[in-house]
Amino acid sequence: MNVSLKQGLVSIALKPGNTVTLEQVRKAIKDDAFAPKEARVVAVGELAAANGRLRFKVAGTSEVFPVESTPHALWRKQAGESLLVNGIISEPTNRSDTGILQITGTSEAGATNGKE
Repeated sequence: MNVSLKQGLVSIALKPGNTVTLEQVRKAIKDDAFAPKEARVVAVGELAAANGRLRFKVAGTSEVFPVESTPHALWRKQAGESLLVNGIISEPTNRSDTGILQITGTSEAGATNGKE
């Protein structure tokens, strides 16, 4: 873990297969009297379409994030696939909010670099 108080940035690299949730990371940051903001993430999981909305379920956890629609990519085509997703999760607006995932790239779950 790298912490830069000057930049207001925490970088955490977790081993593949971990089950640490973004909620747990945000809680730890709050417990140290800081306010977590958006999170840039790389995570393995599955895209699922339900009721006209796309969601991303993080593998090995119960975390599910709504996916923000983007005009440049059709993520819906990858629904049901296990993917490595690169993206930005917005700051939650309230306690029950998880934040919204803006996907910036995807690749097959066994890959290491995302693509658009």
